[in-house]
This record gives sequence, C-alpha cells and structure tokens, in this order.
Amino acid sequence: MREILRFVTATALASALCVSAACEPTTGPTKTSPSASKGSRAADFTGHDIDGKTVKLSDYLGKQVVLLDFCATWCQPCLSELHHLRRLYEKERHRGFAILAIAMDSSDTIAEVPAWARRNEVTFPVLLDEDSHIASIYNPKKSAPLTVLIDKSGDVVYVHDGYNSGDEALLEEHVATALAPLSAGGTK
Repeated sequence: MREILRFVTATALASALCVSAACEPTTGPTKTSPSASKGSRAADFTGHDIDGKTVKLSDYLGKQVVLLDFCATWCQPCLSELHHLRRLYEKERHRGFAILAIAMDSSDTIAEVPAWARRNEVTFPVLLDEDSHIASIYNPKKSAPLTVLIDKSGDVVYVHDGYNSGDEALLEEHVATALAPLSAGGTK
C-alpha cells in the first residue's frame, strides 16, 4: 500500500512540475540549449502527419515562413500555447505563414495524438515524431513546447523554449517581421 501511495504522490508531483514553463520528459538528456539557434540554417526533414501524409520541410522553405511547434499530448503548457498558435495561424496563413506541430509523444501516447489534434481543433499539420528523428535535429533535449521560427529563406530567426502567458505577443512580433516584405535595400 505504501508503494502505491508513493507512486501516486510521485506521479502527482511530476505532473505538477510539468505544468511549469516547459515540460520535459523525466527520462532523457539533461537541459542544454536546443540545436536550432537564431541565425542557423534550417535542416530539412521528412515526417508523416496524423493522416499518414508525407510532409517535408523543404516543401515550405523558400515559399513560406514556417513555425515548428514541438509539443506533446501530455504537456499542459503546450495545450495553453495551442489556442494562440491556432489564432495566429488563421490570422497569417494567407500571407504565407505555416505551422508544423511536431508531436514528440512516445509509443505510450502516440496513438492519442490524432484525437488530441481533432479535439483541440488543430487546423495545421501535426507530424508524429515517435522515433524522435525531427526532435534530434531541432530539439534534442525534447523540451515542450519549443518554438522554432524559420523565415522564407530558410534561416532560423527565433527560438523559444517553454510557454508562459504573454509569450504569444513576442512570437507575433517575430512572425510579423519574418512575413514583412523585403525593402528596396534587400533587408527586412
């Protein structure tokens, strides 16, 4: 009985800690900087969305500003951020803005991702990254949420780890800057 009580207490504590600014799996690498950093070139990847369609980052580069949103069904800050991402996507997609959500769920929860996306009315592609192939490129520590903004030329222009209420205002500014047309001098 004591073991069950300890397990329940430990699980509740772990869940409470996960609701802080960012969720990280309890097993995995220690906290380090994400691989994607401002000014680096975006690395291509191929994944499958929740409908089984193949999605390549290179299909978007050169055509759209792309936001990669690393998330998981078990991550409360990811869910809190999702409402703002949906609104931003609906507002800016006609200007060449795309979001690719990268679900980092493990084999224990990967089957829940399609229902989670539909229940939360996600209208942008949700890619399944059960084997961590995409996360290994951009987010090896598997921080959730992690936001990576890539401009039309394929440069990473913004990386943000975690989510706190109000972060969406800064993200909107970065998206607006990335979507701004080039000036006559060739700079944004």
